[in-house]
Parts: sequence; C-alpha cells; structure tokens
Amino acid sequence: MWQAVIVGLIVLAATTYAAWALLPAALRLRLARHLAATARRVGGPAWLVRFADAIAASALRRVGGCSDCSAVQAAPTPPKGRDRT
Repeated sequence: MWQAVIVGLIVLAATTYAAWALLPAALRLRLARHLAATARRVGGPAWLVRFADAIAASALRRVGGCSDCSAVQAAPTPPKGRDRT
C-alpha cells in the first residue's frame, strides 16, 4: 500500500516537473508570479512564500532575452573616411 502511494507521489512530481519545464517561458513566469502573489495574500507560511519567490526568480532567469546573449551584434556602422557623393 505505502509503496503505491510513494510511487504515485514520485510519478506526480515527475509529471509536474516535465509540464513545468515544457511550458512557454512567458506562461511559466506568469504562473510563478501568480503563485507568489497568492502565497503572500493568503498569509501562508513563511516557507511557502520563500518557495514561491524562488520559483518566480527561477522562472524570471529562464525567460532570458536576446539582448544579452553573445549572438546579438550591434548594427553595422558605415566605414569612416568614405565620401557619400
């Protein structure tokens, strides 16, 4: 009996992690911020607020953007010393 409960919890945790990892980053961030706000609003225990804040911070780090990656290059500038006539 207990083995089935433990296996069920492990499967539930793995499924939740896989669904979370495969969500689009914007949706994951919105859900994490909603979870953090809900934990603060209901006056939840301190560990739940810290956990929700950690999830929101992790989701924010994973959103990223192309502005800070090394593949982004500045717009090309025209060569100096050439006359445009």
